[in-house]
Formats: sequence, C-alpha cells, structure tokens
Amino acid sequence: MAQESVARRYAAALMNQALASGSLDTVSSELNGVAQTLTGSPLLAAYLANPLVVRERKKAVIGQVFEKEVGKATMGFLNLLVDKRRIDAFSEVKTELDRLVRAHKNVALASATSAVPLTAAQLKDLEKALEARTGKDIELTTSVDPSLMGGILVRIGDTVLDGTVKGKLERLREQLLTRK
Repeated sequence: MAQESVARRYAAALMNQALASGSLDTVSSELNGVAQTLTGSPLLAAYLANPLVVRERKKAVIGQVFEKEVGKATMGFLNLLVDKRRIDAFSEVKTELDRLVRAHKNVALASATSAVPLTAAQLKDLEKALEARTGKDIELTTSVDPSLMGGILVRIGDTVLDGTVKGKLERLREQLLTRK
C-alpha cells in the first residue's frame, strides 16, 4: 500500500510538470521506452533496484543507457527517483502515470472477449457503442474464447457487460433454480 501511495505522488508530480511544460505525450512515450528497456533487461532493473549500488553509479548507468532515448525532463525524473531511493517504484509510477494520462485525455480501457474473432467493422461499431455509453474514448483490446459459444463479454474498469450465450444460459439457469 505504501508503494502505491508513493507511486501516486510521484506520478502526479510528473504529470503536473509535464502538463506545465507541454511535454506530456513526450514524457509518457519516453517512459514507455524506459519501461520496455527495463522489462527486456532484468539484469539492468535488478542493478538499479539494488540498495548496495551507490546513487552516483546508478545515475551514471541511467545516463549511459537512456541519454539518447529520453529528454531532459524524463532523465531528471529518473535521477530524482534514484536520489530519493524510489527507482524500485518505477513500474508502479509508470502504471499510475498511464492511468492519469488516460483520465486527462478522457480515455477508458476496455477489453472484449468473443467466441470468434471480430471483424474490423464489428470492432469499430463496438468502440462507437462503448464510447457513446461511457462518454469517453475507448482503448479496446480483444481476445477470443470459444467457450462463450457466441456474443461478447466487455469489461470497462469494474463494469462487466455480458452479452454472451454462455452468460445468458447461466442467468437462465439461476432464474430456474430460484423458482423452485
């Protein structure tokens, strides 16, 4: 829980700084690149998270690895995380920043699961319907689960919209069992 609180504070501070300088998209994109590098190199991530490595050495490594990939604001933020001994919270900070950026841009994440792959036209129609329902732009991810038998299951945050044949059969079963 404490790590989440730290992540919220650092992400909010970075968001405010990026908004003030007009570099929100750049900083967000650069942090995505940093996250991909750290995910692709567990050794680098472990090195930066190691409390026995001195801050100056961590900053030097960050400079060597990311100096050509990120701008001054992002580099300063990474160095701040090192100075405050919070570089181990980078992943949580990035996740929180992504959430804040989506909220700022009025974007909601949605996942759709269907029994068969959806066509491009169906995906477009689904996105339009979800945008109309939520009043937000939708970032949609899709997956296929043949056990649904038909229809579609959509999740937007904590909201679940179940229009699957399997879900309808389960609800009908529950209704029949409660009538006894």
